[in-house]
Amino acid sequence: MEEYIKVKGISKVYEVKGGKVVAVDDVSFSVAKPEFIAILGPNGAGKTTLLNIIATVLPPSKGKVYVKGIDAWREPWKVKKFIGFVPQEYGVYENLNVVENLQLVCEIYKIPRDEARRKVKELLELFGLEEHRKKLAGKLSGGLKRRLSIAMSLIHDPEVLILDEPTTGLDPGIRRELIEFLKNMISKGRVILMSTHIASEAELSDRVIIMHRGEIITDGDPDELKRRTVGLKTVIELDVYPSSKLDEVVKTLSTKWVTSKRGSNAIVIVERFEKEVIEIIDTAKSCNAKVLEIRVRQPSLDDVFLKLTGYGLGR
Repeated sequence: MEEYIKVKGISKVYEVKGGKVVAVDDVSFSVAKPEFIAILGPNGAGKTTLLNIIATVLPPSKGKVYVKGIDAWREPWKVKKFIGFVPQEYGVYENLNVVENLQLVCEIYKIPRDEARRKVKELLELFGLEEHRKKLAGKLSGGLKRRLSIAMSLIHDPEVLILDEPTTGLDPGIRRELIEFLKNMISKGRVILMSTHIASEAELSDRVIIMHRGEIITDGDPDELKRRTVGLKTVIELDVYPSSKLDEVVKTLSTKWVTSKRGSNAIVIVERFEKEVIEIIDTAKSCNAKVLEIRVRQPSLDDVFLKLTGYGLGR
């Protein structure tokens, strides 16, 4: 079966004053079926650089990208017809109105006039842009610009949709609606490749590729990644007062699963939370401290990243 995407040994190195910066370091993966893939990592992980290379916006320093079997950097004009790309910075023409933006993309892809009129109407309705059709794109809110940008990327019915942090600037409700919309597109035979630094968004995908410092550190189904990395354990988050006592409390705990400390907060991964909660409270008392709050939850992709790197996604 022909692969939708094959990324083979991609690296990107920038020359900077005083040396070189490796943004992407020997990254390889492939996509052989329609699926929703989240590339998860903190800012600076190399996500944007990688997506720009796959979308033929930025050339790699070395390596190959194939889309539908075509070498993306030898024949980019052929690859572009299969790809819809939504950049992080909206990608709209601010001096044109909403309809004009969509019509311009239709002209770029040489879509016949009647078909273009139908597509524009469908996308305006689909993304709730009908009432804003005559507004200049530069006057739209961040959320409406994002919707317009995604609508523009779909005008030519691409088989591969690449989105770089598409939920930036959206409120939580619209953000979840967008993710659900993207998931529904898989049933139409599309591949969705989306970067994000938000673990809860990545958990809604079919497959997660986690990046750190330009490299892929793990790849798989979200639930399988949690089982493989953290196991069938429970996560306890606790806040201690005074915060200066946190180190002492953590060092006194018998559990070996303390994974993170910040301010007055610690994250502890345990086997049996009922027993561990009692020990945490007793340990705090013995250190002349008080546990202000304890939150018990199941492991998340945040915990996977923390376990693999020693850092949180927000750092």
